[in-house]
Amino acid sequence: MKHYSLVIDPKLVKQIDKLVKEHGLFSSRSDFIRDAIRARLIEVRKSLLSKELENVDEEELEKEEKVIETAMEELDEHKYEGVH
Repeated sequence: MKHYSLVIDPKLVKQIDKLVKEHGLFSSRSDFIRDAIRARLIEVRKSLLSKELENVDEEELEKEEKVIETAMEELDEHKYEGVH
């Protein structure tokens, strides 16, 4: 794992250290920070995805759903061909 330097408010560091020490949910300050970054990345990705979905054309979505549905039906029809 690579090391990076961060500037963090000392009050936040104290809160993190207290959490790590008192609750044992994380093995270290670094572990907590990595987990917090992962969680934030997930939140941001979800937010971006939902914004993208808001801009999706409903008519286009319906067309795509029909294409998928047709493909699934065709797969289902051919699934048992050759099995007797």
